[in-house]
Amino acid sequence: MTTITRPKPTVSVLAEHVSDHLSVFVVAENTDSARPANGGLRLLNYPSDAACIADGERLAGLMTHKHDLYGTGFAGGKIVARAAEPAAVKDELIQVTAGLLESLDGAMITGCDLNTSLEDMERLTALTPHVLAAVGSPVDASAATAHGTLGAVEAVLEAELSQATPGRALVHGCGAVGGTVARVLVEHGWTVFTADLDRSRASFPGATPLPSDCPWWEIKVDLLIPCSISGLINAEMASALKVAAVVPAANAPFQQPQLADDLRRRNIRVLPDPLVNAGAVIADSIERFSPDAWEGAGANDVYAFVRQEVRQRATNYLNQRDQGLSVGDALVEVAAEREHDPIGLSFGDAA
Repeated sequence: MTTITRPKPTVSVLAEHVSDHLSVFVVAENTDSARPANGGLRLLNYPSDAACIADGERLAGLMTHKHDLYGTGFAGGKIVARAAEPAAVKDELIQVTAGLLESLDGAMITGCDLNTSLEDMERLTALTPHVLAAVGSPVDASAATAHGTLGAVEAVLEAELSQATPGRALVHGCGAVGGTVARVLVEHGWTVFTADLDRSRASFPGATPLPSDCPWWEIKVDLLIPCSISGLINAEMASALKVAAVVPAANAPFQQPQLADDLRRRNIRVLPDPLVNAGAVIADSIERFSPDAWEGAGANDVYAFVRQEVRQRATNYLNQRDQGLSVGDALVEVAAEREHDPIGLSFGDAA
């Protein structure tokens, strides 16, 4: 089988605002409104503008990969903002971001990310149309990501959860994504260990919350599902893992990429995170390219579509790996063709 490696897209700062207390950078592929960049608005206390831009470039690259895998119709992008006191600059951030989006004339569309909320997106939508965040919709972007993650779990299990034999899973991070994933697994009879800095989020009926000092990476489970932070798993943890598969909803869960390859050499199945956590961008594609179907659909319709699409693509990826393809070649094989219609249009066809 012959594969063609696609050239790596170049991301750069397309627009910026810099002041003594707030810096905002739109980092994306150089594109236009015909194929707008798409990625959330992240607000953090970065140590410097350079660090903020570097994170934006990293995240925009990940978004590019995710959009290309699923053929969302978007280019990759991210808006990153730096402030010493994030909560104190929200009003200004909304105003500044609206201005930057307007200056790009539809070439960038944003939504929620770290330290920005649906309420923030509602305020932003009042100032610019270049927002996709399911504003006014019953669909929740985090829930869409969770259901995509469940689709990836089903690909690993080679069965829908309702038909699979329950096993043991560890969910690290029990927020909006991980909490949903963990609860669904519990509902299907799984033994679910939960880990979260906020123990109250990890403690719900049926779960087994782990103490904060517990070496969770030493627990033998069938599935490890990281849903918390990037760089969660270091070399020591990776070498100690006793798992059958890693299904990461978190971006870049390994501190070094080669750690995932080390696990694969131990016959542990590790799904690439852009394959797993694409639920929100698939929902964005529906909202953008099938607006009538989006308006008429219920949240569960969207979640079922996301889950099926991720399950199918992850299954195809695992089949390619079983045939001997490298991770990179397998991802190229399963990626959507650029000339195909956006995946969101197929939801409109099915609705």
